[in-house]
Amino acid sequence: MSENNKLSNSRWDKSPRFRIFIHLLAGFCFLATVDNSGLTKLIAQSLNFTQSEEITSPIISMMISAIIIVAGYFVSLKITSIVDQSSLKADYKSWIIFSLPIAYFSVVFPLVFAIQSLINPFIIK
Repeated sequence: MSENNKLSNSRWDKSPRFRIFIHLLAGFCFLATVDNSGLTKLIAQSLNFTQSEEITSPIISMMISAIIIVAGYFVSLKITSIVDQSSLKADYKSWIIFSLPIAYFSVVFPLVFAIQSLINPFIIK
């Protein structure tokens, strides 16, 4: 019976699966921002290797993508830990955490346009 009370008292915003979903979503939104803005192409172009570009370019892009996803994951992890440690009421904390995926999606497009306008002169076509 105490086990049923534990399950009924557990909050959805504290669920490890939900938290992992939020963090991975942040990583993929961060990746979408960087890829669509052209930063990945700029970084890959700035790294010059002596080997063939046909071989190294996809490998570099894959490594950059993995680093970006992990960075987005840890940024989201830091955001949720700040929210958890804040002195807000539990209901406010859960609404903030619930709204994070919406915020992640809504930030992608303005950031893409802002980054594109800043780096377009530097991209070699």
